[in-house]
Parts: sequence; structure tokens; C-alpha cells
Amino acid sequence: MKSQSLTKTLFRSIVFFGILSIYFWSCSPKEDADPTPAKPVTQVDIPVIDGKIEAFLASYKIPGASLAISKNGKLVYKKGYGKADVEGNVDMTTNHRMRVASVSKTFTGVAIMRLVQAGKLSLEDKVFGADGILGTTYGKKAYNDRVKSVTVKNLLQMTTGGWVLPNDRDAIDSNPAMNNTAFFNWMMDNAVLKYNPGSQYWYINTNYFIAARIVEKVSGKSFYQFMLDDFLTPLGIKSAVYGKSAMTNLHPDETKYYGQGGTKGYEYNLNIERRDGDGGLVINASDLLKFVLAIDGNPSRPDILDASTFQKFIEGSGPAPLNPNFGNGILKWNTRYLFYGALPGTRSSYMTENNGMAVALIFNGNADYTNNSVYNPFAQAHQALLVDLITKDLNVYLDIDQF
Repeated sequence: MKSQSLTKTLFRSIVFFGILSIYFWSCSPKEDADPTPAKPVTQVDIPVIDGKIEAFLASYKIPGASLAISKNGKLVYKKGYGKADVEGNVDMTTNHRMRVASVSKTFTGVAIMRLVQAGKLSLEDKVFGADGILGTTYGKKAYNDRVKSVTVKNLLQMTTGGWVLPNDRDAIDSNPAMNNTAFFNWMMDNAVLKYNPGSQYWYINTNYFIAARIVEKVSGKSFYQFMLDDFLTPLGIKSAVYGKSAMTNLHPDETKYYGQGGTKGYEYNLNIERRDGDGGLVINASDLLKFVLAIDGNPSRPDILDASTFQKFIEGSGPAPLNPNFGNGILKWNTRYLFYGALPGTRSSYMTENNGMAVALIFNGNADYTNNSVYNPFAQAHQALLVDLITKDLNVYLDIDQF
């Protein structure tokens, strides 16, 4: 009996001192603990960046803006500024999406390049005529030699030599009541190529309307569905849609648009559905930047164009009167890749730099582009702002990735 009692006493003592030692161990400082705090998972406001955007909005009376900035492939800053809807007093957020106008051309160019990469298309392919991609489908008149010599590359590099009406007016906005097929038929019978294809650069929006129809013909899908299946969904881009003409048909989270001067009142008075290939995309800034980083030739994030296709994508048409800096849906400026877009009530942009920085910036307002004395200073200031954002104050960002 004494032996059993002693055993119980010893067992209780071991348990007691074991618990006591665990208590003191857990309450005492750990010598091997990591003193480094966990990295933040959300951003904080950066006054030096915010100040630049807010000053620009105030200077040019733009209601709102959406900004996305990446550093070495990481989305390190995103923010909405001002108002998405002035009348409704709705603040701009990073979820708001906007028309990006001619920045849509980069998406169209990439859609073509993806078909080139897949071996389904060549940039040298003829577009019209018996041997062309679109054959003789559109229009009733016989095609002349200029029309039959247009290649896919001519469309993307803006070297077709026209598709213009009297007074050199781009055909794209003519007969806005027509659907795409009716317009294409009318355009082929009425618009002209003033110059031989491949002979000079001339920025004509109709070129990219035709390019979108090529995507449809070759892929067997609608233009939007092809992009959705081929790269938008795989890249996780969810906000990209195509715009509607009427204010009553705005998409969820789409802003209102505010023109100035001669463009005021025309924000919804255009057939933007026709502008799908050249200017109809609606997207938020973060998704636009995600797309840009997938086509920039930078290894920080995986690209959807292989090295050979990327070189074709950025290739310009040649020295003046051609354009060495206008590629197949993208612009080169020294070490930068970029594009701009403008419609009544919207101005859009992206720009990359070889230092690992990139920016997407979209406004739901725009200066009066019918007045060069007003618009040129605005456009120059916009470009200077983008350069500033990717070349200065680069150490202010947290090491986070919000993609």
C-alpha cells in the first residue's frame, strides 16, 4: 500500500511540474521568434501619388479617374478618384469600369496575333478578293487593285491608305443606324483608299473594325467571344465588356461620361457597338493593367505572346511616310510601350517602362478634342503624368500584389 501511495505522489508531482514548466515556457520571451512583422496585404494611401492625380483632375475639370500601378509585375497601387457619377454623387472606386476608346485596338491587335501564333493566320494574308480572308462577301461593287492588295498587317499598322469619304472623313461613324453587316457593305461601296496600301501611315479607325471581322471569320466566333475564350478568361480578366450606346444601357459598375466643349452632348450619341474593334471596350484599370503585363515582353509575369510573335506585334511599318513606332496594335516610344484612347467623355491610357513599372489610367471625362488649342496641352499633360508615375517616386509602394 505504501508503494502505491508513493507512486501516486510521484506521478502527481511530475504532472504538476510539467504543467508549471509549460506555463513558464509559454509566457517567457522566445529567443528564436521572428521579430519581422507580417507584410501588409492591403495598400495604404500614398499622398505623393494621390496628389498628382488629384491635381490633374482639378486642372482639367475631369470628374473622376481610376488608377492601377504595377512594379515588377505586382499590382502595388490601385485607387479611384473623384466621381463616377456626378449627378448621383457616386464616388469612383477601383471596381468602376469605363470605356477605353482606342486602347481597344491593343486588344484587337492581340486577338489577331494570337491567331497568328496559332498558325491560323499570317500578317501578310490578303483580306479581300478571291484569295482574301473575307473574300468578296461585302459590298456589291467589284474591288479595285488597291482593295485587293490590303493585308492584315496594313490594317493593324494603319497603312491601308484610307477607307475615307469626301473631305477625308473616316467612314467608321457614317450611317449609325446600320448594323455591322449593313455598314460593312455600304462602306466597301462608298469609302475609298486614297493611297496604295503599304505606302504611308494614316490613322483610320475603320481598319480595326475590319480587323475584328477577320477575327470572327477565322475563329468562327463573335469577336468578343473569341477574346473571352482565348485570353480574357484565362488571364482572370472579369470586367471587360463591350459598350452600349445609350446611357440607359450602361453596364453594372460602369461610370457616366462627361465631355467638354464640342464633344459635350455626344457621349451617348454614337454607335459604339460598331466601334468594337477600334474603340468599344469597357474595362476597369486593374484588369487593363493585368492585360498589358501579359503582352509586354517582360518576364515578371507570363506573357500570352511567345517571343517571335511579340516581335511581330511591336514591329512598326517603317520610316516616314510610314511609322516605325506604330506596331500591330501597340505604340513604342523609346523604351516604353503605350496606347491612348479618346471618345466624348473618356480618355484612357497605359504605359510601361523597362524599369519594371507600368500604369493604367482611365478618366470618365475628356478635354475638347475638336479644339486643338485646348486638347493638345491636355494630351501632353496626360502623357507627362504617365511618365512621372513610372519614373519617379518609385520607392513609395508597399511590397504587395493585389492582382
